[in-house]
Amino acid sequence: MPDIGTYMTEKPLHVMVDATVEEAAQEMQLHHIGSLLVKDGEEYVGIVTQTDLSQKVLAKGLDMETTSVSDIMTSPMHSMDRYSSVEEANAFMRRHKIGHLGVTDDDKIVGILSISNLLNYFTQRVFRMSE
Repeated sequence: MPDIGTYMTEKPLHVMVDATVEEAAQEMQLHHIGSLLVKDGEEYVGIVTQTDLSQKVLAKGLDMETTSVSDIMTSPMHSMDRYSSVEEANAFMRRHKIGHLGVTDDDKIVGILSISNLLNYFTQRVFRMSE
């Protein structure tokens, strides 16, 4: 059974904890991604997603230029070990209603697993089964 380390996005992009929401949104748009890890010094302390931007900033009318990422990030972020199975991660993400999951190795974040990564896995599995 494949592990999530095989399907995760390695070296995920990040913003610093004092970045503005506007800066985070620009990074996501520039790189066509749905989330950024949030760093404080050398440590990942949370995650900010497109959902956070829409539900915590836009819906509440917060100012993107002055609102800090630390005000809207999810912290601590959910994570699983890189050797966990894809099926286990999928069930965990559904249960917690999250679209992004930190992937750890020795309790350090080494990647991120998104719904897109899961879709890639399940699509490949369907194609293999039909051959």
